[in-house]
Amino acid sequence: MSLLRKLLRGRRRRAAEIMKERLPDGTYIELVQSLFGLALPAVIMTICFAGTGAYILARSGDMLLQIFYILGLAASAVRLVTLFGNRGRVRAPALGVNVARAIELQFGLAYIAFAAAFGAFSAWAYATSDTDVRMLLVALIFGYGAGVASTVSLRLWISITAILIAIVPTILVSLFHAGGAHRGTGILTVLFLAGGVLSMFQRYRDTAAQISMRRLMETLARQDDLTGLPNRLVLRERFEQLAARSDGSELIAVHCVDINQLDPVNEMYGHMAGDALLKAVAQRLRRVVRGDNLVIHLNGDDFVVVQPNMADAAEAEALAHQIVATLDKSYAVAGEDIIITANIGYAIDLQLGAELERLLGGAERALTSGKRHASGVSAYAGSGRAA
Repeated sequence: MSLLRKLLRGRRRRAAEIMKERLPDGTYIELVQSLFGLALPAVIMTICFAGTGAYILARSGDMLLQIFYILGLAASAVRLVTLFGNRGRVRAPALGVNVARAIELQFGLAYIAFAAAFGAFSAWAYATSDTDVRMLLVALIFGYGAGVASTVSLRLWISITAILIAIVPTILVSLFHAGGAHRGTGILTVLFLAGGVLSMFQRYRDTAAQISMRRLMETLARQDDLTGLPNRLVLRERFEQLAARSDGSELIAVHCVDINQLDPVNEMYGHMAGDALLKAVAQRLRRVVRGDNLVIHLNGDDFVVVQPNMADAAEAEALAHQIVATLDKSYAVAGEDIIITANIGYAIDLQLGAELERLLGGAERALTSGKRHASGVSAYAGSGRAA
């Protein structure tokens, strides 16, 4: 026991630090989703508790045990309803952090409620029943611990709370029960419980780190290194989604944005100044392009803006002029006020079934034509939907 206390004391500080760590939103959502991955252990536990509890009650008829049993069945039913009722919601592609927190809280409270009823039932049954019943209880308790470790260990506040509430009462009863076998059972259960808790902390730590690293790599693969804007991969994915989700009457526009005077800035002030200028342009584009619109940095001084869900082609022209007016202003770069200009060419088509390459080609041709005629904004004339 002294060794166990030293081990727990040595891990206590690190465990507290782990519990306080703030996870990235994407990592947190994945950990909440893990709660709903396996439903079979909860179903098995409900069946085993119902069957074992009924057998124990038939042998004892204890009134308090009946109350704990009924509470356990009710809590288990709520737990299953919560588990199956939220599986669709938690798997939604657009699941947000606030919704995930609400779902996790509902799940955790139901899970802990069953743990409390189960812990009370097991402890009282162990204290008042014979050896055969105690053997069943020990098996049930170890099964419950295995279920917790396999299903909810990645949300520590649920797993640690539930496993302690469910198992510690029976441990205390066995430790203070007459007979060496009972104390041995209690001590062994304490050791296994401590090992399980430490393993859950370690699994949580490793899994959270792996998820965060994977999501970071996915983000880097879909993000422009210089500006932080999405890259061509995101452009293609997002456009395909938009083209497949439309009521048939909505329009979509692709704007090709070209920044002038970038080469002179690089030559006069250096490439670091040119990079700083592109970052500033990206920031302004973020501010002016909002909602469902998407800003992409293709390469060099070329940007693309996707404007979906339009009711009228005039919306594309209005956004194009707004972008040019926003970009055609001075920038504080390398200690100088640098003035640049922007050109935009855009193409419009029906959103449903629209083709990215065709719209990009049209927007690029409009951009080339606009630059040749010194026009800041130019629409592709090849589309019947052009402004």
